[in-house]
Amino acid sequence: MRKILLSSAVLAGLASVFVNAYGQNAGTGGTKKTVTPAAAAASQAEAPHKIALIDMGRVFKEYKKIEVLKEDWKAEFSVSEENAKKMTAQVQQVIEQMKEFKPGSPEYINLEKKQTDLGAKLGAFKQTAQRELLRKEADLLKTVYLETMDVVEKFADRFGYTLVMRFNSDTFEGEDMSKMQLVMNRVIVYHRAEDDLTDGVIKYLNRQFDGGQPKAASAPAGTGGKGKN
Repeated sequence: MRKILLSSAVLAGLASVFVNAYGQNAGTGGTKKTVTPAAAAASQAEAPHKIALIDMGRVFKEYKKIEVLKEDWKAEFSVSEENAKKMTAQVQQVIEQMKEFKPGSPEYINLEKKQTDLGAKLGAFKQTAQRELLRKEADLLKTVYLETMDVVEKFADRFGYTLVMRFNSDTFEGEDMSKMQLVMNRVIVYHRAEDDLTDGVIKYLNRQFDGGQPKAASAPAGTGGKGKN
């Protein structure tokens, strides 16, 4: 069976906008004043945009739950792979038996039919197993992603972020030109450490997974350094 590997790179960027607006009806002399749409729009107070960042790659590497889910997935993969090996061995056994008979003989024809049937079952099993494993892998990634987004929303609400963008916090060291090219092509070229939610989100998720009561979202700790990406 073609080996299927779990990917830890992950997933599309998040942009959630939270805007608080209000309209007021002013009254004079006890009489309700009619507010026109233009006046209502003018009275709306739009919150200033505040942008935060999160390294989803780090979240998928450091969130404890994903390792547990991976182990469950690998266990199912091992069972499927072992069953496929047994079925392959059966096909090979029939092929060896066919060598003992002359092609076209009744025995050979019967074994040939058996080989065809076993081969078809093996092919169907591989397709079904691969499809099921891919589905479970997608469910695994979706579960972790949605849980992360829930925590990101909590942080954004608490600290007034209106936009959260995905970025890569890896630093460039050495003379690896291919990695240097990736760094130079980053969308985010600079950020303040306090606007990086990654550490806080990972800690919150792991406390929650460990069964403890997560503390209220604490101020983003950042990734350290001068905030250069």
